[in-house]
Amino acid sequence: MPSSLVSIIVPAFNEKESLKELHARTQKVFNNLGRPFELIFIDDGSNDGTLDFLKDLQSNHSNIVILRHFKNFGKSLALMQGFDVARGDIAITLDADLQDRPEEIPYFIQKIEEGYDFVNGWRKTRQDTGSKRLVSKLFNGLIDLIFHIQFKDVNCGFKAFTREVYQWVDLKGDLHRLIPVLIAHKGFKVTEIPVVHEERKYGASKYRLLRHRGLLDIIALAASTTTQIRPFHFFCELGAAVWLLAILSFGGWYLGTEFLSQAGQILLLILGLWALTLGTFLPIFGFYLEIEATRYQGPEWRNQLIKESIDLRD
Repeated sequence: MPSSLVSIIVPAFNEKESLKELHARTQKVFNNLGRPFELIFIDDGSNDGTLDFLKDLQSNHSNIVILRHFKNFGKSLALMQGFDVARGDIAITLDADLQDRPEEIPYFIQKIEEGYDFVNGWRKTRQDTGSKRLVSKLFNGLIDLIFHIQFKDVNCGFKAFTREVYQWVDLKGDLHRLIPVLIAHKGFKVTEIPVVHEERKYGASKYRLLRHRGLLDIIALAASTTTQIRPFHFFCELGAAVWLLAILSFGGWYLGTEFLSQAGQILLLILGLWALTLGTFLPIFGFYLEIEATRYQGPEWRNQLIKESIDLRD
């Protein structure tokens, strides 16, 4: 395996400023290793000139592959499309913002060559706000509680996969957050290594502090071996909004005895009961759609979401 090809998969959404440095540092790493590699960039609906820069870069480097989305579809889909076109015996994913250090790629390769199927990065000293670190700690703790699988940093974007594993992984919706859990639950041999987490040099973070969809992913994965797509997210969010309407309606019914007519109170009560019922069933309906929709999300479906594919490899 020492001379085998390594596929580097990089989703990018408005990260033009960091890509030149990312490529140069990655190129230097593999020059030092003396082994072949390919760089697969997925332009996830960028509007900052990312695509034009990648084309210029590719004109001088035939080992670069560019996939371009029609619009921003999210990291899970971008990773799956990268896995679809990867040719390496090892695949490594890292974020485009340079908070992951390309210089640490050899450590991941070493662990794979020691016999592990999957290597997860652990941002031991995170360059994030205290609130983000707290949310991440709670998220990792919840995963340990529900799945009995311990990872210190389940959502780190720096990961390495054997070919068998990255061809097996099937991400729907936003399940990239739970990649280590999926792989460990399957029974593959996994490990975790500490990585340096650098401060962001260019642009701004694309992630929100309130990651409620990550919680929905955990619920969906725990409830079914069939993974989820956005209908479950959408109908849970819609159900929550309808529940809020139910609370307001019941509140108006209870507090409005002095200034509402009897007919008005009855209408608020009916509206509250209707919203309570609907808010309860919407997530169930969304979960059903999730299970049905995942049947059709194979490579052909993913290919339909690619606006442009530029591949100069032999």
